This record gives sequence, structure tokens and C-alpha cells, in this order.
Amino acid sequence: MIMKLISIVALTLTLSSRTFADNRDTVRVQPHDLNLNRAQTGNMNYLMYSKKGKSDIPVRPTLISFNISRSDYEGKPALIVRQQWNSDTTTHKCFTVFDPATFRTLFHETYWKRLGYTMKFDFRTNAVSFVPTSATIIIPDSVKATAKQDFIGSLSTFNLNWHADLIIYTLLKYQAGRTFIINYYDPGFGKNEQVSYTVTGSDVLTGSGGQKIDCWILNHFNDDHSDNGGYERFWISKSTNEVLKMEDFGGNGRGYRYKLKLGVSAE
Repeated sequence: MIMKLISIVALTLTLSSRTFADNRDTVRVQPHDLNLNRAQTGNMNYLMYSKKGKSDIPVRPTLISFNISRSDYEGKPALIVRQQWNSDTTTHKCFTVFDPATFRTLFHETYWKRLGYTMKFDFRTNAVSFVPTSATIIIPDSVKATAKQDFIGSLSTFNLNWHADLIIYTLLKYQAGRTFIINYYDPGFGKNEQVSYTVTGSDVLTGSGGQKIDCWILNHFNDDHSDNGGYERFWISKSTNEVLKMEDFGGNGRGYRYKLKLGVSAE
């Protein structure tokens, strides 16, 4: 079923694209740099898959489902994001609470099947906890200590939650040639770090209904400023600011990973 979605609802690139010269327009992203009034609510779904080469058959298809809602969390207004990743089974779940005025993370709970445990990060109380899925799962003390240390180290600066990047990119204020420097933190998976993304051009995608969609191209280079070093590339709708496509190239022949926004909710 998921494989059929690739051909039915995938957004495909046209051959026409435009690139922009560097105009040295750099934004170090803070809350006032986000269009928080554009934060969308409801359901959105992405199809993720991998390829060895661009023309190869897609493998490892996964359906990523988001539910975004405005609600109260412990008596205060909040933006709540739920994620679930499904392939043959549920491989990942995430529950994140954001401050709707700044998009700071207030609480983050993440489960990965491959790890066998859930991690919880409470940014209000500075608490980190681990919950194994069974009594046979042993979580090394070193893993707990590193996660706690990285978490405490992230609290001294304004961070955006890297695990919500597909939502964050809908909030940025795009202009040709603009570079965004984002202080990212992915709770439980390393230290916070500054990551730069540049609007390098425009392109046109074709939707599942045949409509043409004008997009910004947002680029992040992994190793150096060439495609061979690897990159993350996003197609952002100019009319809605939605992320419609992501292409992630590992560099040096390590293959491609794609995320394509589906046109209709799976529900």
C-alpha cells in the first residue's frame, strides 16, 4: 500500500529551476523571526523512502504522520505535535509540546523501536527520564548521563527542536538568497548545534492533481559546499510555506533519502 503511494501522490520535479546569487542576507533565527501565526494545525502526512541512486527503485517506505493541535498543557496554552512513523509496524512515536509564543520546546517524549525505550525531556523542570519497553531492556548509564549532559547544555540558549524541522520550515520568512542560521537541538541525540540553510533558488513541483506549485529551494550542505559532500534540500511552497519535498544525499555514494508530502490525509 505504501509503495503504491509513491507513484500515486508523489510530487515530481520539473526541469525548470532558477538559482540566486548570494546577497549576504543572514538571519540568526530567534522567536521574532518566525511567522508563528502561520503555524498550521490538523493532520499532515509524508512518505519517506530511500534510493541508492536517483533512478533506482525506492526501498524502505515509511509513512510519517503528524497531528498538530492548539490546546492547554498543564493549564497553559500550547502547540502540541504528535508524530508516528509506520512501515510494516510502528517504528517511532513522538509527543512534543511547544510554547506557541516562541516555539520553545516545553516537553518532548520520543520512542524508537530500534532503541527499545522511551526518553522524556521536561524543559520546565530540567528533568530527563528513560522508560524501557520491557524488563529485558538495559539502558547503559553512559547513555543516560550523556543525554542528561547534552540536555542541560542546551538550556542556556534559544533552541529549536530539530525533530520538528518540517514544521519549523513552514514558519520561516523566505527571500531569495537568504541564509537562516538555526540553533538546533534534537533531545537525546547529541548536543545543540548551529546549522545554516540557504535559499539557493526556485523550482516548480507538479502536484498529484497536475497543478504546478512554485517553490523555494532551501539547502543545507553536510560536509562542504558541493553536492558530492552531501546535502539536505527542501522544496517550500511559496504560496503556503509548506514543505512539499525533502531530498537528503549522504555524499560519496551513500545514497538518497526522500520525504514527500501527501496531498490527502490518511485518516
